[in-house]
Amino acid sequence: MPLTELSETMWRRVLDVKLTGSFLMTKAILPTMIAAGAGGSIVNISSIAGKRGSAYTAAYNVSNFGIQGFTQSMAMELAPHNIRVNAVCPGLIGTSRMDSLAQTPEWETKIIQTIPLKRAGTDEEVACLIAWICSPDAAYMTGQSINFDGGVVMW
Repeated sequence: MPLTELSETMWRRVLDVKLTGSFLMTKAILPTMIAAGAGGSIVNISSIAGKRGSAYTAAYNVSNFGIQGFTQSMAMELAPHNIRVNAVCPGLIGTSRMDSLAQTPEWETKIIQTIPLKRAGTDEEVACLIAWICSPDAAYMTGQSINFDGGVVMW
């Protein structure tokens, strides 16, 4: 919605769910992870909406930019504990949520045309990326916000 119509209540709700939720979850698990002394991996879920702003989505964009900054900050803070922190930034993923947003087949076709790979991603593909980030194969990666969007954001 336009910023002129965005209420403070809605602004706070979006930031509370997305950004404060990530903070609270991380804060809740850290004592156990640090005490275990075994290192580990935290994966935050952001969005490509945290890589570039767009009209009518100010609160959503801000919350996702914030998650990426939080990811970097925590990566620096937790590296001495061998705890890696990364974020996954999906683009269009074909989930039931997208079914509710795709008001018409024309809308979906228009969005798909903006994706270089010409399709939505799948939740299984996102899960595979998260599993890899948590695996020993990604042991040298921390503080990254990984685009997972079929090529929409290339930087």
